[in-house]
Amino acid sequence: MLKQSTPFVAAAILAVLIGSVATAQVDPAWLSSWNDAQSQRPEILQSQSRIASEDEPGRPFVIRGMVVTPEGEAAQGVIVHAYHRDQDGVEFESLDNPPSAWKLHGWAQTDSAGRFEFHTIRPAADNMGREAAHIHFTLLSEQYGRQWAPKVFLAEDPLVSADDRKRSEQAGDFGSVRETKIDTSGIEAINVKFRLKAEADF
Repeated sequence: MLKQSTPFVAAAILAVLIGSVATAQVDPAWLSSWNDAQSQRPEILQSQSRIASEDEPGRPFVIRGMVVTPEGEAAQGVIVHAYHRDQDGVEFESLDNPPSAWKLHGWAQTDSAGRFEFHTIRPAADNMGREAAHIHFTLLSEQYGRQWAPKVFLAEDPLVSADDRKRSEQAGDFGSVRETKIDTSGIEAINVKFRLKAEADF
């Protein structure tokens, strides 16, 4: 009886170990903020949404994005979470002490063409000089689970590293260093594109 159950016990132990490794790779502070952000997620999501409120100080900014499947097809119904620093480079309400969700964050869901759009303000570089201006994205889908998308840097920021610029150039349309442009409404905007991975990250 013991010999027959051994493979099942081994499989169960392996599953626990894999789960433990996956959990260990998630920063506890980030996970705490993520869980708090989840609690604030609207019940109904649309493809166009806001990160910063209309009265948030800063230069108006638009993020237009597209999500595709691992095979390159438009990914409909993917939930997109994004967050970034404010115009002073602050990420949390209490000067980068992360007690809760990020100060400026929002939710959207891709449309039938895999597209989403966030209205916000232009993020600033880290207020402590640690990193260039950037935007974080997390993707959630029924088929591919929860995934981190590459964080997107603004090409005009001199703090963007040469390595990040090189990797972005190699990635082509999926590059993570994006140039900003003034759109037809006179607002600064960027375009981003993400390819889902075949498996979840966390």
